[in-house]
Amino acid sequence: MKKLLLSLICVVFCLSLSGCFENDVPRNEEELPLVQDEAEEKIFGLNESAVFKDLKFTCLQISESQGDSFFVPEADKVFVGCEFEIENISNAEQTVSTLLLFDCYADDTKCDYSLSAACVFDEGSLDGNIAPGKKMVGWYAVEVPKDWKQIDLHIKSNWLSSGTARFEFKK
Repeated sequence: MKKLLLSLICVVFCLSLSGCFENDVPRNEEELPLVQDEAEEKIFGLNESAVFKDLKFTCLQISESQGDSFFVPEADKVFVGCEFEIENISNAEQTVSTLLLFDCYADDTKCDYSLSAACVFDEGSLDGNIAPGKKMVGWYAVEVPKDWKQIDLHIKSNWLSSGTARFEFKK
């Protein structure tokens, strides 16, 4: 009796977990996704869109700043902000987090998101939930050396994704 009960519990547990994973295999050609899940092969620039299964990322502008009266970069550094429009192209609410989805490199050196820089580019952040069919516009901001030549932003569609889109900006 114990073996039967244990087997039944295992089957129920496995079936419960199977609902946690998405099956991305289309059933027929009409159901093929119009977007790509992995965008790592292409390099994107200003006003180009990286389209994933659920989200579409478009960089609208990039700007450099010396700071303002209260927030200033360290010596020999500047703030760089990238304004993005993120569109939810799915039928479910999507969560965006700059800390989990964005990685930045200035001339191949890792840069972390800067709260001071974000306060200078304060027209919106890229953190929060986006309802189906809606958009979010905000800034991703970092502090980089004044003599930077190239900024690379690697963006994931979700924090578990292995695929990334690479946005490249030259000074």
